[in-house]
Amino acid sequence: MPEPTFRHTRGGRGHPSAPAERAALPDCEVLLSADDRELMLPGFTMKQERACPTCGPLCSFRSDAEPGLAVSITWDCNARYAQSDIHELMAPTLQAGGVEVPALGRAAVRRAPAQGMSQVLAWDDDTDCAVVVTWLGGETERAVEVARSALIATRPAVLDAGTPGAPKEDAGDSGEP
Repeated sequence: MPEPTFRHTRGGRGHPSAPAERAALPDCEVLLSADDRELMLPGFTMKQERACPTCGPLCSFRSDAEPGLAVSITWDCNARYAQSDIHELMAPTLQAGGVEVPALGRAAVRRAPAQGMSQVLAWDDDTDCAVVVTWLGGETERAVEVARSALIATRPAVLDAGTPGAPKEDAGDSGEP
């Protein structure tokens, strides 16, 4: 089954201009700190792959306690999506039977592409990124919780860790306005 295509729009909270292009996104270890991973998916092991040359890493998680349970998170961060209309971005998923998820990022949709699978696409408020969480097996409704945690962890300073010469985040700066 092909992965969904998605784009992100920028808006809200005082972001008047599109961000600079990033050379690369950091690895899963940077995007999702050990503390974030333990809160989201306690007892899971993580493996990283590159989903495509221009998108972020694919962070795959497996549960040792539940062998049939698998979760993946990937990012698509791209400044050219800043001019896209959020309703147009959500439309393909909504037309395919997906539902809008309220109060998650700038916008989010959830779909069930197969029995026992849930996929959440969420566009971030604070960055030029969209996050895709795919949950297979077990309690698929937890995909929304994981998407929320991944969006919270996706801060500009964390993303810039993958860009050579990017300023380092101040230890006291949470990245929140």
